[in-house]
Amino acid sequence: MSVRARRVLFGLFLAAFTAALVFSYKRYVLEAPPGAFKWQRGGEHFELLNPEALGLLLLSPLLVLGMLRSLADLPWAQRALSLLVRIAFLALLAFGLSSPVRSETTSQIATVVLVDVSDSVSLESLGEAKAELERVIAARRPGDVVRLVTFAQRPRLVEIEKDGAITAPAAEALRHEKAQGGAGAGTDIQAALQLAYGLFPPGYLKRALLLSDGLETSGDLLAEANRARGFGVRLSTRPFRKPPPGEVSVVALRLPDKVDIGQTFNVTADVYASRATQARLRLYQGEALNGLDGVRSIDLPAGRTEVTFQSVVRVGGEVTYALELEPGGDDAFKENNRYRATLDVPGRPLVLYIEGQPARATYLSNALSAQQFDVDTRAPSSMPASLGELERFDFVILSDTPREAIPLAAQDLLERYVRDIGGGFLFAGGPSGYGLGGWAHTTIERLLPVRMDAERQKEMPGVAMALVIDRSASMTGLPMEMAKAACNATVGTLQGDDLVEVVAFDGEPERYVKLQPVRYRSRIQADVQRIQPGGGTAIFPALYMAYQDLSVVQARKKHVILLTDGQTQESDLRELAQAMLGESITLTTVGLGDTVSVELLRALADGGGGRFHLAPDPKALPRIFTRETELVSQQAAVEEWFPVSQVGNADFLKGISISSAPLLHGYVSTQLKPTPAQLILESDRGEPILARWRAGLGWALAWTSDVKNAWSVEWLRWPGFSRFWGQLVREHMRVKRRREVDMKAEVDGSQVRVSVDAFTADERFDNDWQSVVKVRRAGDKGAPKEMPLTQTAPGRYEAAVPLDGYGSFLLRAEHAKKRPDGSLEPVGTSVAHVSNPYPREYANFEADVERMRRAALTGGGLLDPPALALFDPQGESIPHHAELYGRAVFAALVVFLLDLLLRRVRLFERRVVARRR
Repeated sequence: MSVRARRVLFGLFLAAFTAALVFSYKRYVLEAPPGAFKWQRGGEHFELLNPEALGLLLLSPLLVLGMLRSLADLPWAQRALSLLVRIAFLALLAFGLSSPVRSETTSQIATVVLVDVSDSVSLESLGEAKAELERVIAARRPGDVVRLVTFAQRPRLVEIEKDGAITAPAAEALRHEKAQGGAGAGTDIQAALQLAYGLFPPGYLKRALLLSDGLETSGDLLAEANRARGFGVRLSTRPFRKPPPGEVSVVALRLPDKVDIGQTFNVTADVYASRATQARLRLYQGEALNGLDGVRSIDLPAGRTEVTFQSVVRVGGEVTYALELEPGGDDAFKENNRYRATLDVPGRPLVLYIEGQPARATYLSNALSAQQFDVDTRAPSSMPASLGELERFDFVILSDTPREAIPLAAQDLLERYVRDIGGGFLFAGGPSGYGLGGWAHTTIERLLPVRMDAERQKEMPGVAMALVIDRSASMTGLPMEMAKAACNATVGTLQGDDLVEVVAFDGEPERYVKLQPVRYRSRIQADVQRIQPGGGTAIFPALYMAYQDLSVVQARKKHVILLTDGQTQESDLRELAQAMLGESITLTTVGLGDTVSVELLRALADGGGGRFHLAPDPKALPRIFTRETELVSQQAAVEEWFPVSQVGNADFLKGISISSAPLLHGYVSTQLKPTPAQLILESDRGEPILARWRAGLGWALAWTSDVKNAWSVEWLRWPGFSRFWGQLVREHMRVKRRREVDMKAEVDGSQVRVSVDAFTADERFDNDWQSVVKVRRAGDKGAPKEMPLTQTAPGRYEAAVPLDGYGSFLLRAEHAKKRPDGSLEPVGTSVAHVSNPYPREYANFEADVERMRRAALTGGGLLDPPALALFDPQGESIPHHAELYGRAVFAALVVFLLDLLLRRVRLFERRVVARRR
């Protein structure tokens, strides 16, 4: 037969062999009926758990093809034997991958004993647990397993087997040590069961015995008992029935949801006693004993007792009640003898009044008090330093205060107070208000509805100003730098067509800036920077030089500002000041530090028709120079009698006749910003006196006159003064027109769960709220913890906020909706309070036998089982598979080594050679 014919026949054979293998695999493996790969031998049961792995034999045709293509020079007999060995190797490997097992059934039992060692379990009960554990160990059969888990806040595996012997530990040793992180102030049975799942060895029936009082502080025993049954674990329970230790505790302190000022109400306490005893109760309101009913001595029967106190709140705000218990007998735990609860009593609206001249703050403060407001009057230095402190107030007034008295951080707080939490804000004028106080281009100006760069009227002529600056040696350092800054501030305040010069003097005067238009600001400021300290102090030549320069120019206003930090003996200065005034040149003097001649400088200012300023701090110089420049140029202050006209409608003006109001005597000139700024009152010149606009969630108002006995002296005598300010504050104060929405709050472990159900006026679900709840522990001064409320159902909003420790907590939720323009519109607020006074482990000490009974019923076990019942299979067995794949793999390895031998050694050829010899 030819080679070609042999190849064709071999190809047909190989194809038929492959097809037969595929057919057999599909028919007898993939389509095999259940139990096809189970068999018995010698009374033992065997099974292939993964018969699909036999498909590895489908590679056999490749081994045949590889034998024909092999380059090894071996006899055909040896090559055929090698092929058979390789197929055997493949078959053994496929058999091992098919997971051959020997099936067995067992009735061995593994029992995990779970012992509650939390603080609510007495030492006597732990002794009972030790005795029960000993009975369980004694009842086990040969081959059975016993494990021990103790638990309080966390579970712990306790090794009880040593050198093949199992011994129950002493009752005292069952307690968890603090260093192990298992403090006893908690009970988590669910976590203990979850740890037990990993302690059952394979091939054992699973049993668990729970020894506990059934009192949980976290987790869910009943839910975990049902889950344990699904895992094949039968849970039995044995509740501790030893009487609880002598214990007295305050379980709850209940306050009404709403309290009115001056109205008597009840404070109810729930007190628990494990056995009849006596106790003394003290109820505190804040730091003092409750006035109406503060101390009680009572006889407590075993169980819970309700004790009622009477109380009354005289001042609105946050009120904290604390009940302290002094037991007359045994008391195992002191941690539960004090309970705090806090409520927020809505009092009169609270106004924060910041006044730059505190001694003159009584006029507005008394007017608002007469309108049923509580007014907290403060100096600028006592401005609140946190938003948490500022949000206590419903309205904030900042009056006649210079810019440097309010730090930038405080200005940002005021802006957040108005924009973010809806506060009302009024900025009142005066000699230190608006532009006069340096408020231009600040956060406050951005917040207000007016601009502080008042327009100069076209008919107003220019100003010629000379700045006479002391540059003696004592001005070295910060005073010199602040003096330069004051000069630059003056240049920045004047208009471009005004004239300015700077004369610096020590023993001799020198013109550093010649009299020139202010429009050349860059050059002027560069020349100012050249001023350097020199020698002595000679005021007269420098002042005379300024007088000569100003007397020859045409200007509507001519003014000199003299700055010095020293003294001079020259006697002709008073005559020079009077001569300057005769030429319509006014003189203002500024004394820097404590060594200046105050009497001389004051006399010069009086004789020169100007003002005297004493500046102890060099940092005040820029503000003083700026204020002087504003006053001289009349760009900011208008001091003359004028009537006020109403030009805009406002609800707070109902019942108030502005036309009958007396004249004001001054204001600070400003400009109204574009819409939505609204002008309410204006001067006879058409400039703003009262303007307002919405700023975020709140209102910002600008009152350009003052609120004291200077510019508003006649208004103080006006019968409508109190009503005007009372109605203005009431309309624009915080939370106006917001409805109160009920909020439910309850403590769940270490967090408080909050829920709000929102409805519209027609009882429909109110959706798409943007709500935030703030939780703050009573007495804490820091910022509250914030958490958004998420909509979980139509009209329902929920949040879970972690509680930071123990105490009484106040909750406040702010609800808003988006307007079409994207801004937020307040729609309501919610308030609630919860108490988490101490770990719940100390709240109850009576065993919950019913919970333990239900846990045993749910877990498929028994209540109070005999020890022998824990190791009774009750006809139950569990299949167990003994893995046999290792034997198949070992056999495959032996066959593989035999194949290597056949490929490396010519067995048949060696026998032939031996016969020839």
